[in-house]
Amino acid sequence: MEQELTRFSAGEKVLYNVNGVCEITDITEKVFNNTVISYYVLKPINNGDSTIFVPVNNENLVSKMKRLMTQSQIDEIISYVSEQDAQWNVNDTTRKEEYKNAISLGNIREILVLLKSIWIHSLVQSNKGRKLHIMDEVYLREAEKIIREEISTVVGVEQDDVIPYLKNRILI
Repeated sequence: MEQELTRFSAGEKVLYNVNGVCEITDITEKVFNNTVISYYVLKPINNGDSTIFVPVNNENLVSKMKRLMTQSQIDEIISYVSEQDAQWNVNDTTRKEEYKNAISLGNIREILVLLKSIWIHSLVQSNKGRKLHIMDEVYLREAEKIIREEISTVVGVEQDDVIPYLKNRILI
């Protein structure tokens, strides 16, 4: 049990599922039904009023806690994505599944690949006097929200500056 408690430490920042970047403020024990259970106490950085308790021994919930990337990892991913050709899937149904998969996995590289394709498609649509399909707009906002917090925290830029920062580096 002691080994599991050292997986994450108090003071560490992690990504936690849809809650975004959270700080582990404590590792505490609570008694429920005469059983002592250890918990990670998480505070979302953008919602200080919330507190999330993640049981240390609940592998399903703990697996949703991910360490933040480093600056060099982010730079590598941005470099990779900037070199990739944007692929637009014209089939709404399969495109929606691609969006769901990338977002649910929380893989920043896949999310940036997805964002690049939406950003380019949005420019093409704009040049034709059209807008993005509502589904694409919804997933665009969700994907941008996911990456905004982590990249802002790691790179040290304001959240409002993350998307222009990424577009400047990816859409070259």
